[in-house]
Amino acid sequence: MFSEFLLEMITSAAVSAVLTGLLLWLTKSWVSERLKNAIKNEYDEKLETHKSELKARTDADIETHKAKLKSQSDTEVERLKSNLSVAAAERHVKFSRLHEERASVIAETYSLLKEVYLAIQDYVKIFEPAGDKTRDERRDIASQAHKALRSYYPKKLIFLPRETANKLQEIDMELVKIFNEFAFTVDFQQGAGDARKWIDLFERMAGEMKEALGELENEFRRLLGDDS
Repeated sequence: MFSEFLLEMITSAAVSAVLTGLLLWLTKSWVSERLKNAIKNEYDEKLETHKSELKARTDADIETHKAKLKSQSDTEVERLKSNLSVAAAERHVKFSRLHEERASVIAETYSLLKEVYLAIQDYVKIFEPAGDKTRDERRDIASQAHKALRSYYPKKLIFLPRETANKLQEIDMELVKIFNEFAFTVDFQQGAGDARKWIDLFERMAGEMKEALGELENEFRRLLGDDS
């Protein structure tokens, strides 16, 4: 009986020890799991807080940087506008001066060219009324007029477009040709000289040379801004 009682006690003690150990293990596991969950929750909260703070600072920094960039951009744009305005004003002044100089050159060139044309036209005219200037006088006037033209416009061709300058030079050479032909085939000959050549030169002055001069006049007007 005693041995049975002792065995029962030993068995009960073993069971209690096992149960106690199991309870301790379960308690320890539960506490450990709670601690891990608590730590994880705290970490997650801190992480979210840190992320929110970091995002807020980043957003604030971005907005500050954007505002700074916009301010710098606006400043640069205004500075560029100012520089462009100054450059445009300078170009306008230079263009105005160039236009004024070109207008002056065109006016003087045309005036001198017209003088040559009228003088040579007077020189080669067929009808020579009594009391008119002599042919020698008219020839000298035409020669002096051409010298004045030649002493001026070749140095001013840079102010004219190439095509206009070429037209001017062609007219100049043609007038010289007519002047020389008249002098050597009519004026310096005995009597009336070559009457047919005389008529031909007079008609060229009244026809093709007048037309060429008119075309040059229109070209000059366009250069001065008259598109009519």
